[in-house]
Amino acid sequence: MVNKMKGVLVNQDKRGKIYRIVLDRVYWVSFTNNGFARGGDIHNGRQFNSILKGKFLVKMKFPTEEVEQVVFEGQSIIVPENIPHVFIALEDSIMIEWHDHKLPSYKEKRFYPPYRKLCE
Repeated sequence: MVNKMKGVLVNQDKRGKIYRIVLDRVYWVSFTNNGFARGGDIHNGRQFNSILKGKFLVKMKFPTEEVEQVVFEGQSIIVPENIPHVFIALEDSIMIEWHDHKLPSYKEKRFYPPYRKLCE
């Protein structure tokens, strides 16, 4: 028997689109237009991202430093627990994201203002 994967569009704006897919866990697939950012938040667990198309500049704010890394199609990155992060599309890009913890509601999310303002 083949399971049908069904994605639900959860957000669409000038940055692109985000779909929610439920399989063995919840996955988020973001289609991000060149120059726009995603994230700017902080999680209580790890976040896993794989780049399906394009490339992103990833910024993470650690207690003693800010780290920047470019991730390309076919690469993955893990955002550690409690680390502010943002993904900035360097070209039209597609990324899949999942977490090792349950995400809070949007009202309960924690944001890192310097990164979050890049997403607005």
